[in-house]
Amino acid sequence: MASSINLPEELIIEIMSWLSPESLIQFKCVGKYWYKLVTFLLNDPSFIVKHLRNQNDSNNIFFSPSIAVSCLRIYDTPVYTYKELFALISVPNSNQNDAVYEDMNLPIIPGEKDMSSQTISHCNGVVCVADYYHNIILSNPAMKNSRVLPKPGLMGRFVLQGVGFGYDSRNNDYKVVRFGRDQSIYPRAEVYSLNSDSWKEIGIDSGTDYFPSLHIDTYFNGAFYWLMSGPRFMIQYFDMSDEVFRDVTLPESLQTAKSQWMSLGVWNDSVALFFCPGEKGTPVTVDIWVMNEECVNGPDSWKKGLTIGPFEGIDCPLGFCNEEEFVMRSANFREVVCYNVRTQNLRNIKVEGLDGIGCRALSYVKSLVSVQTRNEK
Repeated sequence: MASSINLPEELIIEIMSWLSPESLIQFKCVGKYWYKLVTFLLNDPSFIVKHLRNQNDSNNIFFSPSIAVSCLRIYDTPVYTYKELFALISVPNSNQNDAVYEDMNLPIIPGEKDMSSQTISHCNGVVCVADYYHNIILSNPAMKNSRVLPKPGLMGRFVLQGVGFGYDSRNNDYKVVRFGRDQSIYPRAEVYSLNSDSWKEIGIDSGTDYFPSLHIDTYFNGAFYWLMSGPRFMIQYFDMSDEVFRDVTLPESLQTAKSQWMSLGVWNDSVALFFCPGEKGTPVTVDIWVMNEECVNGPDSWKKGLTIGPFEGIDCPLGFCNEEEFVMRSANFREVVCYNVRTQNLRNIKVEGLDGIGCRALSYVKSLVSVQTRNEK
């Protein structure tokens, strides 16, 4: 059956690869031809990869810099109730002051009441929601599908310390890694593979005196990174393809400096450490340190890429939503403040629903990536 549009099918597919997942899926309702074509594309690995690449392309006319914000909402009812908010904020053009705000409605872990014990990570449009027990959910909010992962092997008296999620490009596989300690003082770890839908224990040697800092982590380019606290600060990362843990030392100047806030993120295609020196309550200055992947444990493993600020009225910096726009939450909890590092333009953008506590942020892109296993596809 031919298309009612007088265009080559190759051109139609090219155009569709630039659309958002929601717009693409709507074409299934147009007619039989469109239903068959879109269904085929949603199951075509090469198209899914091409679509993801185009969604990240700043030349895409539908592209809007986005950052996903997670915070703990408190609803003032006769009995206080809590909900973890996961919202997508699309930063407007420089001449606008109203952000596009969208609650992603992530699934809630069954029976979970202590929402502050949850951790959230993102890779290629898929979000991993995990608590510090044994419950983990993978979800693609744009595709409105999710799956509860099978119970891991390390449970019982096992005390979970860190969870990471990412993509293994070598095997075209999505993986979750978790590590912690049981009755032994030595750490143990295991990894879940979406391809096999199973867990396996792996080796880890991060020493007995180091522990991950709560919610200071990030995923980038096939590896998941945690800020580790101990006798000294260091970065520990897990390579999704090699399935090994490695360490990266932090600059000597950061080991003893006082900070009111630290976080990990991505900037200019590199892992970045955002360091706010000084005491809490003072104007916020952000030192942005960039990691050199070619020399992860030498004197040149980090360099200071930029210092921005000081800023008044800032609760906490959130991170970059693209190479230029650095996003922070205002002290009134109802606005995000966007700072353009190129133009040095500062904008306050009203965002409804951001008035929660414990705010975290991560870059986000919508995709067609499925959380189904190979046997389910």
